Amino acid sequence: MKRRGSNLPRVGDYNQLLVLDLVRRSQNISRVELSELTGLSTQTVSNICARLVAAGLIEPAGRVEADTGARRTMFRVVPRGQYSVGLHIDPARMTLVLLNLAGEVEERASIETPTTHGPDDVLQAIVDAFADLVDRQEIGLGRVSGLGVSAPGPIMADSGSLVGPPNLRGWGVVRLRDELESRVGLPVVLEKDTIAAATGEHWAGGGTLSNFAFIYLGTGIGAGIVLGGEVMRGASDNLGEIGHLSGDPDGVRCYCGGRGCISITSAPLHLVSAAVDAGTIPAVDLGDPLAVETALGRLCALADGGEESAAAIVERSARALGRIAGKLANVLDLDAVVLGGPNWSALSRTYMRIMPSIAASLLTVRDVHTVEVRGTTLGEDAGAIGAASLVMSSMASARTDHLTLPPGLSR
Repeated sequence: MKRRGSNLPRVGDYNQLLVLDLVRRSQNISRVELSELTGLSTQTVSNICARLVAAGLIEPAGRVEADTGARRTMFRVVPRGQYSVGLHIDPARMTLVLLNLAGEVEERASIETPTTHGPDDVLQAIVDAFADLVDRQEIGLGRVSGLGVSAPGPIMADSGSLVGPPNLRGWGVVRLRDELESRVGLPVVLEKDTIAAATGEHWAGGGTLSNFAFIYLGTGIGAGIVLGGEVMRGASDNLGEIGHLSGDPDGVRCYCGGRGCISITSAPLHLVSAAVDAGTIPAVDLGDPLAVETALGRLCALADGGEESAAAIVERSARALGRIAGKLANVLDLDAVVLGGPNWSALSRTYMRIMPSIAASLLTVRDVHTVEVRGTTLGEDAGAIGAASLVMSSMASARTDHLTLPPGLSR
């Protein structure tokens, strides 16, 4: 979706974000092309480019011959002109990444999530891992725009709080944004992990998809939605709770009253529990998210190797998720469904063999267009990369809701 700028002074900040985003998405682009794409005057674009160069966010990239007139100066983004840190909190593990302005991961870390009651030990582990990540690159906090956090919902966006996140013992209502801002000394952006992953796929993944669902496969299963190039958030910023969509109408009865809800048929805990009951894998402490994650990897390896009972369990979940993908594509008129999250690498072989054909068969408008089912471009760090992208996309993308400029760029 093409975004147009405005020559009115009161929206100058938005214009700067628009120009910066276009330069970031292009290998090289001239002021003339920027003017044509945005509808801004040539003088306005020139002034914006000068400010962005002075801030160290873009740089001249040589000159090229024009069809008419003088040679044109081309611009490109300076990848290390600005950074953000992304944190993904999962009950099993926490992952952090350092993302540059070009959307490239320059450093990462993964640590086990402390299992003590309440958030205090988790918060301290985050602060220590954050400091270590930044120190290893020797960049200083002045070049870090902020910390993005993706976490299991539900969240309260206004207060930056997590509200009783599942599988995080004793958390209750935690004002996570304020707690982390006071500890790391930087702005903090909080988002649901599903919405963060969709943001990362769109921003750091190249932005080639404009209408897609990101099905996030972590300790739980949820979806992030992008329509018309915009990440959808819903009335309370908690869009994407798909756990009670049915992937199997003949499945087991859920506490919600439905049958075959994917929260009880396709989540890792269910798959591992079914495998233990079938004698496919040894007994596992089902109350330990990291142990469940490890056991899921073992189950999927057996399935990939042809072990019949393991394959039957994983294939059943793939068929259920294939139906969910088809339902989402129909309701939202999607071009693609992207799969990712911490457990994607383990599940990918079986899921990619089964899900695409099921989703395609359910598409009601298949005579008009198809739906692509594919894996994420971000790998298993989609949650953390998405969290870092939240900061970068608000700092360096033309979104009209959160307009934040680096120091020195505001009018």
